Amino acid sequence: MNDWIAIGALALVGLLIPLGMMVVSYLLRPSVPETSKRATYESGEIPTGGTRVRFNIQYYMVALLFLVFDIETVFLFPWAVAYLDALESDAVSLLEALGPMLLFVAILLVGLAWAWRNGAVQWAQTPRQVEADSDRQ
Repeated sequence: MNDWIAIGALALVGLLIPLGMMVVSYLLRPSVPETSKRATYESGEIPTGGTRVRFNIQYYMVALLFLVFDIETVFLFPWAVAYLDALESDAVSLLEALGPMLLFVAILLVGLAWAWRNGAVQWAQTPRQVEADSDRQ
């Protein structure tokens, strides 16, 4: 029962500290209402133009591909450690150890080839590609 009291006390302190900080900052802050305080602030620059700006989708595509292949790397490291011990103890054959991971990497390489063929990894087009696209249309 003492463990639960310690956990409850820790949770209570974890809630009271941030709430206490918010209350103290609310009481101590200066309150001077001005309309300029409600204006949009962009690094000291007065904002111009509309708020709906179109972003290049390629940034998000490259970021998603980075995440996919970064997670692939995260899966490769524990696999290598686990199967190194298995191969040293002769518990499994080399094909049994490498087969699933080679299949995993092959599926990811097929996905990368597909993304590359569709132009998902191209950040910008060369002048020759721009001409080819305009000729197609």
